[in-house]
Amino acid sequence: MRRRPNNRPGKPSERSRTRQGLADLHVHTTHSDGACSPCEVVVAAARVGLSAIAITDHDTTTGLAVARPEAVHWGVELIAGVELTSEHRGREPHILGYFFREDDGPLLAALRRLCEGRAHRIEAMADRLRTLGLLVNLETVRRSYPRAVLGRRHLADYLWKTGQVSATREAFARYLGDGGPACVEKTRLDAVHAIDLIHRAGGVAALAHPPHDFGESSIRGLADAGLKAIEIEGPGCSTSLGRRLAEIAQRLELIGLSGSDFHAADRPGRWVGAIATDPEMLERLRARASGRLE
Repeated sequence: MRRRPNNRPGKPSERSRTRQGLADLHVHTTHSDGACSPCEVVVAAARVGLSAIAITDHDTTTGLAVARPEAVHWGVELIAGVELTSEHRGREPHILGYFFREDDGPLLAALRRLCEGRAHRIEAMADRLRTLGLLVNLETVRRSYPRAVLGRRHLADYLWKTGQVSATREAFARYLGDGGPACVEKTRLDAVHAIDLIHRAGGVAALAHPPHDFGESSIRGLADAGLKAIEIEGPGCSTSLGRRLAEIAQRLELIGLSGSDFHAADRPGRWVGAIATDPEMLERLRARASGRLE
């Protein structure tokens, strides 16, 4: 279940000794659309007393190798993670993968396809912004985020920094939000295929931040395909939605996970470890991945 520490990253916690075993299982870095580097999020996890962290960048695992030496130094378990962009019944659920083999060929090939799709998408969105009268230099964007898998957040940040919008939120509201004049559809994996890829790579698949209108029948369909866990607590999850998701998880025998979905500490409650998974749920997830729990 969710635990909310009172401190932000970078400030040592007086409660850290009492929080051993907690894990933040949903963290993004500069290798996708996060504001902090892989090493920085590991340090933040250590300073708030987490025992484990899963870096779950969108459609890439490149941040794991960068973070691993730092995790060893701080004594924080680094769990192999990823967040796959997928589709299911006309929706865009995101599938989280944990404890998989990072060198698995089919999974890496799928990630390459997704990243190539993202590269084409960013170019198409830049073209649309230009036709709308905005100035966009993609080379400048790439230099600003040399390791990132570029997406809408990076374009929005560029428009703000170059003074073409007053805030990144305005960029989304006017141009880049879903249905906006510069928005381009993502390349997606079929969700059942995404789950299978993670399973064949020795990992366990979870459903990330299900929206309130993503019904139990859809979740059941993914569970029948091999989904083993579901996020029941996160930054955008209301108490009532979390309760409903927990009930669904119990009925479908899914492991209930919690994570901060950290991208940047730009709002209250949005820092590494702000929402974390209890040791019992983490061990159940580990057991699922190892085949000890079916």
